[in-house]
Amino acid sequence: ILIMTTERWPTVYDFKELQTQISEIAKCNYSRGFYSLCEKNELCQGDIIYIKKKFLYIDENGEYSAEEYTNYWMIVGNTCDIARSITDISFTNIIPILKFDESVPLKILSGIKNFQNYKSMYIPTFNDDSSNYYIDFTKIMTISKEYLLKDAKAIKKKELTYASWILFHSCLLRYLVRDDGRND
Repeated sequence: ILIMTTERWPTVYDFKELQTQISEIAKCNYSRGFYSLCEKNELCQGDIIYIKKKFLYIDENGEYSAEEYTNYWMIVGNTCDIARSITDISFTNIIPILKFDESVPLKILSGIKNFQNYKSMYIPTFNDDSSNYYIDFTKIMTISKEYLLKDAKAIKKKELTYASWILFHSCLLRYLVRDDGRND
């Protein structure tokens, strides 16, 4: 028997502290120091990599489906899991980095750039262009570590600085542990 409750469940993390942390980093011209010098010989959580693949999911009919190809992904999986033996941990997680459509209203783009959206995180340009990018936390995908570590197609493009890595974690945590809002 499924029991439904109408009470709102609280966050499991200090939400106000998380919001303050995100706001403080966002105020500090984060986009100029978002990336550090790239250590191409290792992959870490938060790294931006080039892999031309489609985002895969199970659709409303229970069938495998895929969105259009994307070239850039961010590693979500923990660095220590990536470094461990493939026989210990065979998979990690990545998330597609998406380019904003030029038709996105300025109000929405501004909200995401100021980290006000819980399901998305703004990613400053990393590709020598002036495009605006973001990740959508509802689109996390599993990838074989063997493919990620050994295939030449997985090319590391950028590495986060410590401050942007904290921002990434703060936004991910906020998405995962916010209050449930089921009755909003």
